Amino acid sequence: MVVSIGFIGCGGIAQQHMSCLRQIPEAKIVAFCDIDINRAKMAASSIQGSRAYQDISEMLRAEKLDAVYVCVPPFAHGFEKLIVEKDVNIFVEKPIALTLELAKDIDSAITKAGVVNSVGYMWRYLDTTELAIQTLEKNGPIGMVIGQYHDPYWFPPNHWWIEKAKSGGQVVEQSTHIFDLARYVAGEVSRVYGELDTLLLKDVPGFNVEDVSIVCMKFKSGAVGVVTSTCASRKTFTGTKISFLAKNVVAELGGHAGYAKIYWNDRVEEVNAKVDPYLEEDRVFVEAVRTGNTSGIRSPYHDALETLKVTILANRSSEEKRPFLVG
Repeated sequence: MVVSIGFIGCGGIAQQHMSCLRQIPEAKIVAFCDIDINRAKMAASSIQGSRAYQDISEMLRAEKLDAVYVCVPPFAHGFEKLIVEKDVNIFVEKPIALTLELAKDIDSAITKAGVVNSVGYMWRYLDTTELAIQTLEKNGPIGMVIGQYHDPYWFPPNHWWIEKAKSGGQVVEQSTHIFDLARYVAGEVSRVYGELDTLLLKDVPGFNVEDVSIVCMKFKSGAVGVVTSTCASRKTFTGTKISFLAKNVVAELGGHAGYAKIYWNDRVEEVNAKVDPYLEEDRVFVEAVRTGNTSGIRSPYHDALETLKVTILANRSSEEKRPFLVG
């Protein structure tokens, strides 16, 4: 079976998935939909026989799709029910929504439809992530989690990301990858407290998201954790990583760099990733759609909802100046 795939949203992350899907023989991209029809046409021109649409409902009516990739900005979510109610499998890029209410509504629709579903938390698919988990399980328990998402400011003028109402802010839109790995490796979060502020980029026109933040977490296991984020660092001081301090070992995962560092008392072992996490998550999703076996999917929508919950409650915590229980 060849899996026929449509795209909703044809921007940067869609291009990443398109590149990966071209490497998977069982995948065939047949349609593109974007609010900017010219962008959809440009994407379609890169794949022979594919078609461009500006209206989601029209694409779903006209095409016989096995799966749809949702690659839209955070504020544009909300149409996913149209897809799953047609019994079409769905891959959703993070963050899955800007409100818990909307995400829960979509999650209920996915559950009711029973379709294959996955969310783009690609770091879960790294072989180095699996190495860290196995090492920590043998040398735990985990006592502390320390994560960071430090970026310089690189967005062009008037980009949707710099508006809190459209992106959700750095914690929700970018650092979500760190929070997700924290949950994936250390387990569920029971309590969260955040301090988020805009201090360094006030001179950027239209910028109203946090540019510095620190979020403290208590895990259900008893472990404690902290994630620091900034989008206002220098190009010489950046990076994404997360470290897990356990009883007999420390495991560090290098985020975008993909490495794992295992710290023992007498040595440090460094391992580079042997897989492309984007390609791996796409390969697993296509295979799940093709066979109906979803056991390889590491981030189903319902699980991604829990990561969204942590990041949204971190924002609320900062606004209300109090910790929140993560129910």
